[in-house]
Amino acid sequence: MDNRITVNYQGRTYKFEGSIKVIDILKKLGLNSEEHVVLVNGEIYTEDRMVKIDSNVEIHRVTSAG
Repeated sequence: MDNRITVNYQGRTYKFEGSIKVIDILKKLGLNSEEHVVLVNGEIYTEDRMVKIDSNVEIHRVTSAG
C-alpha cells in the first residue's frame, strides 16, 4: 500500500505524504478554493474534509459561463 495521495491537476500529477485536508492541498498548489472543485475517488469534497492515504484526487477549475 502506498502512503501517499495522488493529485491530478491540469495534466500534472502531484504526490502528498500521509492524510491531508483538501484546503491544505489547494494551499500547497497555490489554488483558490472558490475557483476549484476537488474530487476524491470520484466524490466532491469540501475544503474542510480530510483526504486519506491511497486516495486519487482530481482538481478542476470552475469557470463562469457568463
